[in-house]
Parts: sequence; structure tokens; C-alpha cells
Amino acid sequence: MNSKTKNFLYLAIYAALTLFIGGRYNFPLAAWIAPIFALHFYRNTEKAGRNFLLLWLATAVPTMIAWKGATAMGFLHPLAEPLFFTLTMPISLIPLVIDRLYHRRWSASFLLTLVYPISVTAIDFFNASGSPFGTFGAGAYSQAGFTPLLQITAFTGMWAIPFIVSWFSSMIAYFWENDFSWTKIRKHAWILAGMLTLIIGFGLGRTLLSSPPAQEVKIAGFSLPAEEFHTIMELMQTGEQTAFRATTLDSNARQLAHVRELAQAGAEIVVLQEGAGIGFPEEIEILLEDATKLAQEEGIYIVLPSATIFPEGDEPFHNVVRIIDPTGEIVLEHYKYGGTQFEGSLAGSGEIQTVDTPYGKLSAVICWDADFPSTIKQAGEKGVDLLFVPSNDWYEIRDIHADMATFRSIENGMPIYRQTGAGISTVTDAYGQIINSVNIFEEESTSAWGGEQMVMVPVGSVETAFPKIGDAFGQAMLIALLGLIGFGWMKRK
Repeated sequence: MNSKTKNFLYLAIYAALTLFIGGRYNFPLAAWIAPIFALHFYRNTEKAGRNFLLLWLATAVPTMIAWKGATAMGFLHPLAEPLFFTLTMPISLIPLVIDRLYHRRWSASFLLTLVYPISVTAIDFFNASGSPFGTFGAGAYSQAGFTPLLQITAFTGMWAIPFIVSWFSSMIAYFWENDFSWTKIRKHAWILAGMLTLIIGFGLGRTLLSSPPAQEVKIAGFSLPAEEFHTIMELMQTGEQTAFRATTLDSNARQLAHVRELAQAGAEIVVLQEGAGIGFPEEIEILLEDATKLAQEEGIYIVLPSATIFPEGDEPFHNVVRIIDPTGEIVLEHYKYGGTQFEGSLAGSGEIQTVDTPYGKLSAVICWDADFPSTIKQAGEKGVDLLFVPSNDWYEIRDIHADMATFRSIENGMPIYRQTGAGISTVTDAYGQIINSVNIFEEESTSAWGGEQMVMVPVGSVETAFPKIGDAFGQAMLIALLGLIGFGWMKRK
């Protein structure tokens, strides 16, 4: 097999592995291995322009397959999703271009192994900063489930993870260029092994030696039956207002009746999914009045999300979550701020509110809100002991979105209770470890409700550095990338 054929084989391997980076088929190891073949392919090519187009194709096609139906763009138009990935993919390939520039200009060396990880992290941070999608699709999420590695986000946020993963790829590519000769790579192989041992060892120690939680609270949650939410919304969209009113009144009353059942079964807090209480302003007013009475009668906290629809369409619908305390008072009211421009709801301020309770400091946000770590870090700054994230997903996004929320737990050192309609409901501790998980598409239950949970939840915050440092690591990588580009330009001759 000649070198040209080998190079195209490496490109094919890269394309195959890309299918498993993030997306619906995510496998963490793929993100470590795939770039090795892309680096080897592109560094050694003589036709940079043509082979960049091949890289573009080899990255875009598997990404489209892996993310098919898993983005909000799929609801806009069937072609919106593939068009988005096709047009934005060259941005994610910039690190390979910069890496090739440096390796073609200077002899391969240990220091040059840093060019690729710096570029990858900077581009990843740039893509997420100011994006209306939040951090959706960020490289760190490819490592979901690798809990020991994820512990570093408590200090650096998400951005150290793509650096570590891509530096590993760059180092292996460097070893490959040196024919894996032990005499040539020995010192640097020990550096790589030491770095990974230190980081993963730290993560294991952090989770295994963690202090017990301050207290545990029995919390119940449940979601609407499959497709009920969509059925109700279809009545509104088809203009059947009388049927819409009757259906929402019935749905809201049945949910409150089940809240009472769970309270009588021992739940101290009951959580519902995003948009669980739905109706015109009059129906929501009735719901809130009945819910406050129920909380007072049963002596419980209710985390109650609602969607207020305005029949004339003269105002965006209100996607809100409220916390009602045992005295019947609404002690927290949060309007959704993440992704509101896509769903058409009234945008919230993005301010994280808290309420002090006998169970610690509680807070609540809604679904897409949790994809914005720079905003959620307010919860870490305020020492939130438990964050509720009522959500509503769909089949293709169920695993992706549930995994993303665990990062917010680690970054801010707080447990998260995520009750989800049409998705996976999860409870995580302050270290991102899954305490409970219910997949509404797989559960075997005769209950009238989906995603039902009754969990003893550890409540209590753990101090982390991320709320204080924020995105400093990502910002540093962006500055370093600008330096690499500037230095490469000055030395272009």
C-alpha cells in the first residue's frame, strides 16, 4: 500500500470515528483517537486546498448523521440542520490548518504538540461564546460519563477537557512521526502518562473521598404521559379554544391530585416537568391558586413549571417555573431565558434566584437555561444546595441533553434534580454522579405518568473554583490562538 492510499485510509478511519464524537452515538474514546488520523492525514498532504475539502466532507457527513434530529433547527426546516453543519464545519477545522502551518514550517518537536490543543480549545470556546444555542455541541460533552476526567471542570470549567483530549491526540501523532521509537519518545511519553495519571487520579480521589452530604431529602417528580403535551398544544394551534380550556383544566387538576398522592407517600418536595401546567391566563391562575392551597395542606414544597398561552397571540407565551413553600407562598419565580428566540416564549432576565429553606438554598431554571454555564455559575456563586431543572426534550436529544446537565453539577458543586418530559429524568450529586435516571422511552410502568421518581437526594453545596474563575481557561486559549496566528503570520516567509 503506497503512502497516498494509506493517507486516504487514515481519512476514512477519521470519518468513521467522527460518527461517535458527541451526538446520538457518543463514545468518549472516539474523541481521543479520531484527531490522530486527521492530523497525520493533513500534515503530510501536499495539496492542502483539495484535502481541506475532503476533511470538510469527512467531518460534515458523519456529524450530520450523528446529530440528525437532535437540534432545534430540525423543527424549522428539514434542510436547516444539514445546511448549518455544512456551513459551520470549516470553523471547527481551523485547528488542523494552523497545526499543518506550524508543522510544515518547523520541524516536529514537543512544543509543537501544543499548537493543536490550544487551537481546538480556543475555537470550541469561541463557538460557544455568545451562541444562542449555549454550549450545545461543545467538545467537552463528548466525555460525558467519564466522571473522573470531568472533575477538572470544577476548576477550569468545560474548556480544559478539549485541551486534554486534543493534546493526547497531538502527542500520539508526534510519537507516530517519530515511528514510536522508544528512545526518541520516552521522555515525552512519560510526560503524557504523568499528566493523564494526575488528572484522572485527582478526579477519582475527588469523588471517592468526598464528604457526605449535609442532609438528604425525599423528592418526587413526574412527567406528563407520552404525547399529552403535544396533544394539548395541537388543540391550541388548530384554534379549538374551548377544547383547549377543558383539556388543560383537566390535565392541571390531575397533576395536582398526583402531587397530593406523592406528598402522602412521603415526598417533601414534588417536581413537575417543563410546561406541566398549561393554559390561558385564567387556567394558570386557577392552577396556581389550587397549587398554593395544596402545598399548605400537605406541608410540602412544589416546583411547578407552567406555560401561559395568550389566546389572541398578542404576547409571547410565558415559560415559567415557580417554587411554592409549605405556607402556600410563591417564593421563587423564574422565566426561561435559554433558547427563547427559537421556541417563541418571553425571554427571562437570566438572573438566578434562590430561596432559603430548611433543606438548604434552593433554585430553579428551565431546560435550555442549563446549557449556559456562564449564567448557571451564579448558582455556584450564591452557594445553591440544590438546583431544579424541569425540562422537556424529544427522543433524539434525550441522552445528549441529560448528560449536559451533569457538567453544571460539577462546575458549581451542587446536586441537580432534572425532571424531564419526553426524555431522561436524572438526579445527580454535587460531583456529577448519577443517583437516579429514568428514560421515559424505556420505562416499563403501568402508571398514568411518565418519568416518575421518588429519590432520597443529597442536598448541600461543595465549594469549587469555577464560579470565581469562570471562563478564564477558555479566554486564555483564545488569546494563545491569536498569538499563534500572529506569530505564524510574522514568520510566513
